[in-house]
Amino acid sequence: MGRRLAFALVLALALLAVPGPLWASSTPSRVAQPGEPASEILYVVEPGDTLFSIAQRYGSTVSAIARVNRLDDPSRIYVGQRLMVPMGDVHGIDPPDSLPYVVQFTDRLVDIAVRHATTWRALSQLNGMVSPHGLYAGKTIQVPSTEEGRLEGALRSVEPHDTLFRVALRHDIPPWSLAFANRISNPTLLYPGQRFVIPGEAERALQPPFLSASVDPLPASQGETLVISVRAARPVTVTGELFDRGIRFLEEDGLYYGLVGVHVFTDPGLHELRIRATESSGSSTEMSGRLLVHEGQFGYERIHAPPGLLDPAVTAAENELLNALRPTFTEPRRWSGTLQRPCEGSISSHFGTRRAYNDGPYRGYHGGVDLRGSTGTPVYAPASGTVVMVEDLIIRGRALMLDHGWGVLTGYWHLSEIEVELGQEVMQGDLIARIGNTGLSTGAHLHWEMWIGGVNVNPMQWLEPFYRWPEGG
Repeated sequence: MGRRLAFALVLALALLAVPGPLWASSTPSRVAQPGEPASEILYVVEPGDTLFSIAQRYGSTVSAIARVNRLDDPSRIYVGQRLMVPMGDVHGIDPPDSLPYVVQFTDRLVDIAVRHATTWRALSQLNGMVSPHGLYAGKTIQVPSTEEGRLEGALRSVEPHDTLFRVALRHDIPPWSLAFANRISNPTLLYPGQRFVIPGEAERALQPPFLSASVDPLPASQGETLVISVRAARPVTVTGELFDRGIRFLEEDGLYYGLVGVHVFTDPGLHELRIRATESSGSSTEMSGRLLVHEGQFGYERIHAPPGLLDPAVTAAENELLNALRPTFTEPRRWSGTLQRPCEGSISSHFGTRRAYNDGPYRGYHGGVDLRGSTGTPVYAPASGTVVMVEDLIIRGRALMLDHGWGVLTGYWHLSEIEVELGQEVMQGDLIARIGNTGLSTGAHLHWEMWIGGVNVNPMQWLEPFYRWPEGG
């Protein structure tokens, strides 16, 4: 209290001495911070990067980065690759004074700067950026570390002829609270367009009716599920596009949710995400931004199979049957949060593994996860849903599919027995089948796969709390 009172008195005297607005550009002072420094940062490779340029940017060396990441050939890095970079001196700012920050979908450089008590120019210099517009969702940048942490509140711009007192009066807060919240040591140094954090106010930086938008997880990876959530000021219809595919949104508890499956063959790099809000009058507002997708870490498998089972006529008919189910999108949402593992077996083949058959090239991939288990081992529903397919197939053997709502489907191949019927409703944990060795299979196991909007994704991601969903479902 004593510190705030003294600060308030100094501020009050300064305000009385200021008859009108004074415009001045100011460089924020650097605050020395306590705590142990991070010895490494996570960096996502961007177009044009080399190991040498990354090392220069973070005061490291090529050999140090190559050693930490076990790179056999330092000249071979790719866009989207995630590297751990041993930190050194970063453009004159010591590593203890900066921390990594993952850029979010709606972030602007100036907003990140204000929230971390610095300027966009200082952030640009810290990160070696030539333009403040070089941001995209999933990019990792360095921000100053501070005792107080990230500033919370709405971001607003200083208007012409403003003083700190007028800004505070306009938002009905004490001027010393505004100065203290923004760590302003000299209240006379304001300039048009300067950004303030207004304590206690909700953020409304986006164009109405949008209030907020987020993408999780970031950066995105091949084979993952993305959850896009949007909040609007009033009821709207939300649609979107990513990877040249439409995104369907549904509303729950005031939030609009859209799920996107990132195909395992999606090109690593930047992709445009567009979100549109359409009002009852027919008018629409769109926001867009770039989203980083990095390359997944997948292995390679060569499978020996009888040539007859690879006959295009056989595989085409079976794929046609499954493709007819891929557009399935039903309401309501039958799953809630993390899924339950369908059986306890360990993984014998991971999702996304590049596959070649006999002497052929690696053109395919493993569309699910293989879980070990003996014939007859019980298989349980990972979430509530409806049985939408029960078939005996040539390649996939005895097969079962569940629809969990919102475009989320799960499949179970090579079964020995199916314990449910077409159209049956099941609850999470219900017995639905038993492991087998039917179809094109080299031994008893469960092939478990998952579709999001018709795209195969890694179901193991759904066993972890990667996103907090509202109650229900």
